[in-house]
Amino acid sequence: MKNEIWQKIDRKHGFTEPGKDYFERFAAHMEEQLPELEFPQKPKVTLWSHIQTWVYMAAMFVGIALMIRIFSPARNQDDLLAEQSQEAFYDELIWTSCVDNGDVYIYLADAYDY
Repeated sequence: MKNEIWQKIDRKHGFTEPGKDYFERFAAHMEEQLPELEFPQKPKVTLWSHIQTWVYMAAMFVGIALMIRIFSPARNQDDLLAEQSQEAFYDELIWTSCVDNGDVYIYLADAYDY
């Protein structure tokens, strides 16, 4: 019945068998259609290509150091002098206090119950 329908509309099904030598010459035909392979030349290795990464990394660290100096809060001279005077005051207080070895022994004995 199917053959009758195809004959009435005068059409064959969409798939046909290729010629007898199709598969035998398929590889040669495919090679003819492919373009010739061209291998790119290797790029020339220069001194710059060797040190480029290190130069970029050094520039990055310099940039970070500059950003830290720019964006960190500035300490003026008065703040530094005040800090130094406080340290000097505490040093003098410690050295001029009248504490002898006996006082230290009594303190330690009371603190640790020896």
